[in-house]
Amino acid sequence: MRLGRLLCSIALVPVPAIAADPPVWADVSAIFTERCVMCHSAVAGASKGLLLDSYAATLAGSERGAVLVPGDIEASELIRRLRGQSAPRMPFLSRALSEDQIALIERWVAAGLPEGVETQ
Repeated sequence: MRLGRLLCSIALVPVPAIAADPPVWADVSAIFTERCVMCHSAVAGASKGLLLDSYAATLAGSERGAVLVPGDIEASELIRRLRGQSAPRMPFLSRALSEDQIALIERWVAAGLPEGVETQ
C-alpha cells in the first residue's frame, strides 16, 4: 500500500520544463536589422548616437549611456521604448514590433545579453 502511495505521489510531482537556449545577438540582430538600423546605424546618422548595427555598439548605448541593462528588463530603456512605456515609442516611424519580437529581445536582456558563438 505504501508503495502505491509513493508511486502516486511521484506521478503528481510536476516536472520542470527544459528551458530553451536563450536568444543570442544573432537572434535580436535580425530584428534590429529589419526594423531599427534604418535610423540607428552609422550610415543613417544614428539618432542620439544609438547604434544597433553591431553587438559592441548596442551594448555601448547612446549619448546618454547604456540602453540595455544585462539581466534587468525593467531598467532597460530600449525595452521601455519598444513597449511604449517611454516616449517616443520605437520604432518611431513605423509600426510597433510584434509581441513575439519584443519578448525575444526581453529574453535576451534577461539572459544577460549573450553574444553567442559565431560559426565559421
